[in-house]
Amino acid sequence: MALQEPFKIYTADNNVEAILLVEMLTSAGIEAFADQDQFWALSTVSQLHRSNVWVEKSSAMKAADLIREFESRKQERAHPDASAAHITVRCEECGKTSSFPESLNGTTQECAHCGAYVDVGTLDGDGQADTAEG
Repeated sequence: MALQEPFKIYTADNNVEAILLVEMLTSAGIEAFADQDQFWALSTVSQLHRSNVWVEKSSAMKAADLIREFESRKQERAHPDASAAHITVRCEECGKTSSFPESLNGTTQECAHCGAYVDVGTLDGDGQADTAEG
C-alpha cells in the first residue's frame, strides 16, 4: 500500500542501513519504505547518493522514537565508552596480555599479539559468564 502522506524520517548512510531501518519500523507496525540509491556501489561521494526512509506522516512521531533508539545504539557501537570495564587476559601461547571489553566476558577471542584463541573471563558451573573479574 502506498503512503498517503509520505514523510521523510531519515537519511541513511547507505542502502543496507535504509533497508534495516525499514525492516525495524515495519516490524513495529509502522509502514515504511526506502528510496534506495541505485549508484551507491559506484559512488565515491557519499553525500550525493544517500537513501531516504519514508513513513506515513501520522506515524512520524512513533518512528522518530524508534530511530532515536537506533541512532543511540549506532553511536555506542561506533564510540564504545573508554571507561567501561575491561578484562585483561594472558595468552597461554605467547604470554602477552590483551584487554577485552566486559561485554565479551565468557567468550573466546583472538590474542591481539599472536592470534591464538584465548578465553575471556570465566564461566561458572552453569555455563554463564562470571562477571566477578574486572
